[in-house]
Amino acid sequence: MFKNYLKPAWRTIKRNRLHSFIHITGLAIAFAICTVLFLLAYFQMSFDSFHNDEEQLFRVSRFSNSAEGVNMSSEMPLPLGPALKTEIPDIDAVVTVNVGRPENISYGDKNIERVITRTDPEFFKVFNFPIHTGSADSALSDLQDIALSESTAQALFGEIDPIGKQLKIGSPGMEKNFTVSALVKDSPPNSSIRFDAVARIETLGDYENNKNEWGNNASSVFIKISKNSTSHSIEDKLVPFVEKYYAYQLADLKSQHSEAIETRELMRLDLTNIDDIHFSGSRSIPKALVYAILALGAFILLIACFNFINLNIAHSFIRSRELGVRKTLGAFKRQLFLQLWFEAFLIYFIGFVLGILLAFQLLIVMNGQFDLHLQIAQLLTPGFLAMMLGIFLLVTFIAGGYPALKMTNFSLVEILKGNVSTKKPGVTRNAMLVGQFSISSLLICISWIASQQLEHLRQKPIGFEREQVISIPVGYQEDGHKVLTRMRNQLANDPNILSISGSAGNLGRGRDRTTVRTISDYTYYQNKISADQLAVDFDFLKTLQIPIIKGRDFNPDFVTDSVNAVVVTESFAKAMGEPEPIGKFLGGDDSASRDQIIGVVGDFNLHSPAEKTLPIALNLSSKQPINYIFLKVRSNNPSKTMNELTSIWKKVTTNAVFNGSFLNENLQAWYEGESTMTQIFGIASGIAIFLSCLGLFAISLLVIELRTKEIGIRKVMGASVTEIVSMFSIHFLKLVMISLLIAIPLSWFAMQRWIENYEYRIEINPLTFIGVGIIVSFVALMTVSFHSIKAAIANPVKSLRTE
Repeated sequence: MFKNYLKPAWRTIKRNRLHSFIHITGLAIAFAICTVLFLLAYFQMSFDSFHNDEEQLFRVSRFSNSAEGVNMSSEMPLPLGPALKTEIPDIDAVVTVNVGRPENISYGDKNIERVITRTDPEFFKVFNFPIHTGSADSALSDLQDIALSESTAQALFGEIDPIGKQLKIGSPGMEKNFTVSALVKDSPPNSSIRFDAVARIETLGDYENNKNEWGNNASSVFIKISKNSTSHSIEDKLVPFVEKYYAYQLADLKSQHSEAIETRELMRLDLTNIDDIHFSGSRSIPKALVYAILALGAFILLIACFNFINLNIAHSFIRSRELGVRKTLGAFKRQLFLQLWFEAFLIYFIGFVLGILLAFQLLIVMNGQFDLHLQIAQLLTPGFLAMMLGIFLLVTFIAGGYPALKMTNFSLVEILKGNVSTKKPGVTRNAMLVGQFSISSLLICISWIASQQLEHLRQKPIGFEREQVISIPVGYQEDGHKVLTRMRNQLANDPNILSISGSAGNLGRGRDRTTVRTISDYTYYQNKISADQLAVDFDFLKTLQIPIIKGRDFNPDFVTDSVNAVVVTESFAKAMGEPEPIGKFLGGDDSASRDQIIGVVGDFNLHSPAEKTLPIALNLSSKQPINYIFLKVRSNNPSKTMNELTSIWKKVTTNAVFNGSFLNENLQAWYEGESTMTQIFGIASGIAIFLSCLGLFAISLLVIELRTKEIGIRKVMGASVTEIVSMFSIHFLKLVMISLLIAIPLSWFAMQRWIENYEYRIEINPLTFIGVGIIVSFVALMTVSFHSIKAAIANPVKSLRTE
């Protein structure tokens, strides 16, 4: 029976090569794009789902409502964890996690830089990270124990068994000894908690100073609640907890909001389930974007299905006589349906297989282009395969079954009389064409507006010099202050080096891919200023050409500059409410222990313009590290300059790798999320319009073929080529116009909501929608005109002789 359906189906596909080629090409492209986009969404939605007790695991975050506005933070003080464990009996376990900057790890003569995650001994009991060697109970039982990831162990030990080996961690002269107690598989790419190595929280350098300090927020706190409890019941119990341990902060907030009645209005501790951590935070991926990616894949697949349905229905009128003959010879309606549906199934199956093969290649390209970390093996996981197989069967049943059902319902008498016609196409075909071009127009509008917003962020003045400035990460194997001094000595007489300085944090994201933000609270009498704090060295303002508005820069002639001097931005001075801030002490008195303002500079972006912009305070301190060195250079040959600096770097450092990069390259990393979104939607809109035009191309071909005699008669009666072309083009352009009327309001609403998330945003220009309308109309007109012009200039005698 299967063979009886397979042979005729294969013959039909071979006989209608162009028809089949259009079907299979469109479906293969749609399935490939759909597979990649669904895999991307599947990956994002799977974050932290591998933990056994995920429903009981929560991260604690703090809500506060100050005069400066509402603030949410997941950074917590060290004493919070023990206090929660003591005060709330419904909490089974508490784990504090502190992820700092990379540190130097040495074994023998080997040195590598890795991030050491400091945490509690229960870490591997609460979280289900697979342990290769060792056990969850004993991995961190001793204060000096350390668990290494497989990649870190491989980099340090190679094939040597690392268990029991002694390591040194820290900067030269400040190392601490650790013993490898466990070997852990690398943290999965879909984990919000990442680590290269795991050690006890007590080994933090400032642990003793901060273990009872409630004002120092630098760690994440996770809790595991009991099975009989809920997050809401725990949050209710956290209200008196906040009143007890945050009494000072609450009193301050009440003085700012006298109208507030409940504690929750001023400050509270909220719980975020571990499944939602990936989607929380100011720069995290919003869940709405994941849904948009799913919708994008569905749209692409929907367009391909519309093409299939439209083409099959249009092609059915050419096959009407074949169906009539089959019915006359005794074929039942069920047999005709199965035959036609099997033809559709075979085409879909070929398109699906080719699409999956194409998806393998696309994954390689997209991982390299967008740094997505998607694994090809994920395509073969049972869950994802089941999802894609379900989509395939659903699409095949609906998109293949509808045309088959429509064709088998043709009346035998009407078929034999030749009354089956497509002169009046009906609502279904027009609705599908409108749907196709609505989706295409919507995607084009989204990608265009997103690119405008991205360009707006890139072009926004950032307040410092980005051209011809090189940023070099010092790393954690060297003392940044000493390296900076050596660099100054080496380059003192180099005419191409205009200035050199350093700071604790980078501008943008360099080749070390590290971004650190330090926010500190300052007070000036009754005014409280939350500001970005950055430790810098001499000539920082000169190197980045940040203009000084009032006062002066840090100067080595002033000894106190490295003790209590700060340079602030204009917005900082404005928040103080002080017209003459120079010489004023933060804290409101003239004590020498307070920070004294020596200069005011213009506002500049220390972090991405897409993030909330805060005032900035710069300080000079020999106690704070220099992690990055900046050089203002004068050179027309960037590669030559980099090569020269590489050789000098080897002279001034012992083990540090040279990872220098130009600042304008670093700043592009600020916009990686927006750039990725723009490119993905741009590619998707291009594919959508291609598939829509592919369907329009085939439908217009079939319609014109069915109206060949009509065209011949019109020409004989005196119709011009222009009139015949217009007759076909106007009908399809009307459908395109309707699709634009649907797509433009939807895209305006969606993108207006999106750009509201940015402090610096564009105003959506109506000309954008006009431009999209012109592009879509022109492409559709060219697609239809290809066939209509060919038919209009054909010899009418040949047209009238066709059957």
